[in-house]
Formats: sequence, C-alpha cells, structure tokens
Amino acid sequence: MNDLFAPLFEFFYYTVPFSDDLYAEGLYSSLGVCNVLISLFFVVLFYYIINRPAFSKWYHWLIILLINFGVAFTFGVLLPQTKFVALNIEYHSEYYAFGLMNALIASLFYFFISFMIRWWSTNAKRTPFPH
Repeated sequence: MNDLFAPLFEFFYYTVPFSDDLYAEGLYSSLGVCNVLISLFFVVLFYYIINRPAFSKWYHWLIILLINFGVAFTFGVLLPQTKFVALNIEYHSEYYAFGLMNALIASLFYFFISFMIRWWSTNAKRTPFPH
C-alpha cells in the first residue's frame, strides 16, 4: 500500500532524508488512507448528512473543503512527528511543509470524490458550480 501512495506524495513533496524516512516507516500508506477516508467523510457530510437547501451554495462547499484541509494538515504534521520523535529522528520545518502537501492531496481527493457522488444528493447536486 505504501508503494501505491508514495508516488503521489513524492510528486508534490520530496526531500532527502525526510521522504525516505516516511517511506521506510510506512507512513505514506497510513496518511493516504487517512486522506481518502477524511475526504470521503466530509463529502458525505456535505452532500448527504447536512443536505439542506440553505446550505448548498458554493461557499458552503468551500467551507467544508477548508475544514477538510485543516484536518488533513493536522494529520500530516502530527502523524510523522509522533512517529519520528518516538524513533529519535529530528526534523523541524519538514513537518509543516509535508503537512501542507498532505492537505493539498486531501483537498484533491475531496474535489474528485465530490464530483463522483454529488449527483445523488437531493439539494446540492449542482454544488459547487451553479446551473
């Protein structure tokens, strides 16, 4: 699973030795699965759980996307940091750069999942784009 997500993550952010350590510890697979599940949760939340006519504007969709971005950024910083501190491997700014890249990837997942499942929503099937 690590080999499935590694090219995606390393396309956006690759730095030696940080990225090599992420790969060696199998964190690409953990973060990749987290990104997909987080994005799927927020898409389902917007299109099917909230699903109100008053909450079906493009800026509401954007608010949920930004929340998805924030959650993914937090995971992208804390998961590697927790793992590497436990292993006595020291990094600093790499965590935040990687967290931003992780949030970007989660946002892409959110965008694509939105367009795959929005059609069955009763009130927001055209969101984020108007008719």
